[in-house]
Amino acid sequence: MQLNLGVIDGPVKGRQEISSRSNRDRIWNWFTDDFCTRFAADAGLLVIMTRWHVDDLLGRALKKFSDFKVLRYPAIAECDEPHRKKGEALFSEFKPLDFLWQQKKAMTQASWEALYQQHPIVVGGGELPIEKLKVLPALDRSKIMNSVRYWDKGGSEDEDAAYTAGCLMHNLLDGTYLIEHMARGRWLALEREERIKAYARADEKLCKSYEVRIEQEPGTGGRESAENTLRNLAGYRAYADRVTGDKRERAQPFTAQVQAGNVFLVAGPWVDDFRDECEKWPNGAYKDQVDAAAGAFNRLASGKMFNTNYAQWV
Repeated sequence: MQLNLGVIDGPVKGRQEISSRSNRDRIWNWFTDDFCTRFAADAGLLVIMTRWHVDDLLGRALKKFSDFKVLRYPAIAECDEPHRKKGEALFSEFKPLDFLWQQKKAMTQASWEALYQQHPIVVGGGELPIEKLKVLPALDRSKIMNSVRYWDKGGSEDEDAAYTAGCLMHNLLDGTYLIEHMARGRWLALEREERIKAYARADEKLCKSYEVRIEQEPGTGGRESAENTLRNLAGYRAYADRVTGDKRERAQPFTAQVQAGNVFLVAGPWVDDFRDECEKWPNGAYKDQVDAAAGAFNRLASGKMFNTNYAQWV
């Protein structure tokens, strides 16, 4: 079968369907494996859809293909256009401005932006807008000042158990922050400790001013767990971090920097899972990666790390 013109009209039913990562993967796999393989070399493609999610079919296609052209017609103009001014309605004879404002009042901001303005925005707590987490293709290590691998430990292989997560974050000379890697898995205690030490060994070879931080949960069990990890990391700059308050409270300084566009990610297979958790924060089932990232940020931003590159406290 040879396809000369492919038309996709509404590949998802609504927000609930596209909010599932597995559904987004399913739609993308259908597009690449079943649909695109039928195209002729000079075939055209037209996609008509509501942008419910930044990681939808069009969002992924725009990352993969540089020749996609997007035609977007917001219901209310966001800037002056050739045929209407900023703030004017698109088809005022059918949907006048007062009608559109009434619609907006009845909808969530995310639904309004998706259905009327064609802006996919994050649904969830809205505290960690993943569109602000820009992904860089590579890392310039000459710009790094300090580095921390921060661990939020879990201790089970059970399917529904919390994960162990370890965030490697750097603060840069320009005042921004960069997450280079996120380790994540469900490991029993022995394997978990082996992995933590292996990451410390690998990180230290790459980072000149580096330390490991272990989140110490309240109580005797939390203290003993942290002490065991510190003994395992003998010879490294490793410290327990005695946490107070809930995870959301501890993450506030980090979320503020994400919202300001001051946190970047280095491209890697871990990025999608991290952004997926950020999108759902703080309402998602898992909070381990954000907790680890917040812990790393709080340490780097504390001003108490000694930078061996510049021989000063920063």
